[in-house]
Amino acid sequence: MSYPFKTRLKLCLGKFGVHRLIFACLLCILFSCTPKPEEANTGFRFLPPAFQEDFSDDPAKQAQLIELWNVNLNGFTEQGLVGDPWNATYMTGITNYFNPSVTSPEKAAIADIIWGAWPGRIERYYEGLDSADLLSISDRGLMADGSIPHQIPYNPCDLSDPETRPYGPYGPRGFQDEYCEWSVQRDANGVITRIDFTCENPEYWNSLWLVDPDRALQIYQSTLNYAAITMDDLTLKDAQGKTVIDPSTGRPVYNPLNKWNNGSGGAMHLTSTPNTLQTEIGLATSSTLQRVSGNANEDSLLCCGQFGQAFRNSDPHIGGSVNRVVEAGFQVTLTNPPGLYIQMPNFSEYQTPDGTPAAQFWTIVRGKEKLENEYGDTLPGNFILHAKFEVPAGYNYKVGDIKIAGKPIQWGGQVSQTFNMQIVASALSKSAGETMDCTGGTLPNPTPDPQQLFHQAVFDGMHAHAVPNPMQTYMNLLSNSTFIAPKVAVGATNIPMVLTTDTDFNGGQPGISFDDPNITATFVKQDTVSYAIPGNSYPSTSYALYLMVNVGSNAKLGTHGVFLNQPGQKTGPAMPALIHVVEAIK
Repeated sequence: MSYPFKTRLKLCLGKFGVHRLIFACLLCILFSCTPKPEEANTGFRFLPPAFQEDFSDDPAKQAQLIELWNVNLNGFTEQGLVGDPWNATYMTGITNYFNPSVTSPEKAAIADIIWGAWPGRIERYYEGLDSADLLSISDRGLMADGSIPHQIPYNPCDLSDPETRPYGPYGPRGFQDEYCEWSVQRDANGVITRIDFTCENPEYWNSLWLVDPDRALQIYQSTLNYAAITMDDLTLKDAQGKTVIDPSTGRPVYNPLNKWNNGSGGAMHLTSTPNTLQTEIGLATSSTLQRVSGNANEDSLLCCGQFGQAFRNSDPHIGGSVNRVVEAGFQVTLTNPPGLYIQMPNFSEYQTPDGTPAAQFWTIVRGKEKLENEYGDTLPGNFILHAKFEVPAGYNYKVGDIKIAGKPIQWGGQVSQTFNMQIVASALSKSAGETMDCTGGTLPNPTPDPQQLFHQAVFDGMHAHAVPNPMQTYMNLLSNSTFIAPKVAVGATNIPMVLTTDTDFNGGQPGISFDDPNITATFVKQDTVSYAIPGNSYPSTSYALYLMVNVGSNAKLGTHGVFLNQPGQKTGPAMPALIHVVEAIK
């Protein structure tokens, strides 16, 4: 549908007040800044968050990291554009999100989408609790007295359903689910001395590790200011304590929940299972679909489209903002460099014992306060990846002696309540698609959903690694895996791999194929596994298909999709970018 100018203006402004993303729409409307883009290979490269250069002293490795990052982000984008054709109705047909590798974003309008860093679901589900309990839940998942908070509705989109479950997401910092996590350090008397805040996505850290684990270790040491961190601390061990080796590299597997990124031990990157960049791209792609619910109520739109988690500050607002922009006649994408970013705190209500501005104790450790993109445009907002709040030596007080709104800082959550998070989006002119019904209806002949593909050694190592968490609910490390495609070399044979799926084949022979006939798989066995597929808030039952994969000498380099079907069933849609064919494992 094409809207006249006045209608587009009204829709851009919406019912929620003027938002900076909406100003971007207005710029496009008023100044015709977005001619119909050319559909071609644009030469675009996805660049690391905040244009981070973790190999500034080694151009060859920096180029290697950018190459891998570009492959990963392009794969995540293609996965998002597919939608979910396997599980429910009205979850495909995404045309108003564009891949900048295909459609040039150079002339796009750019603006940010902002939300609160402190978890909105805590306030929603525990409205009657006092501030100490609310802040304690946000810091450690438990009430101030150490008890487990009461259970919450199982289905937030249907509050009439009496079923409940423990508050989640699970994991050592699962409850910090607004794409911002923090770790608090205290002295012997329990006074806060330092708080680390991070929004670095796990996919970037896994990419960095795949390129050079030694550099990842160095950054851990310098960021947390603790030289005693060792390589052994960061690597995954099997049940016998042996280091798990990743066939993608021939080197140890990274443990994303190592003791320096696990709870109060430190905070290097995001760990809550929905806090991933691949999920953020999936949320943005899905929310472009126009729904019969409309977008006046952001949680209703989210429930109608079944993207993200209701009552978060982030997911409903991001989805609603994107949906309104598309409704007004635009297509969108995440602006390069794609990422999730911490904003500068509002220090106006901070009081220090000696009157020193509290802003002096906020240090940007990774990322930047301001950023220009590759076209020379100053991007909106801040691009902070990791910040610490710490009073340096020489002062006779600590963080815990500083007050916010007259109250001493006793919880990291108090500081998180004073700043926002953002993503940055780009918009080009394009008519909105047809309005769809809410998703959720059963497909007439659903095909199995290819979820994730792992090297078997990585799958088994992560599956065997139990994750302690405040809710005392079973979790394993698979929930903290990523959608980075495992690498296989051209000509390799009998590669043990595991494909997870939502379908129980009941002893049957699943049909498994790839979008390149030179890649083949032989089914070995099926097991049942419970984990939160990365991006999901809660674990669910999946089925692990153990395979032997062969990569022919004529296999095309790059990522490839996986098809999966029941015996005798027509092949279902491929899940893109589940395997990465390379010339050789290096």
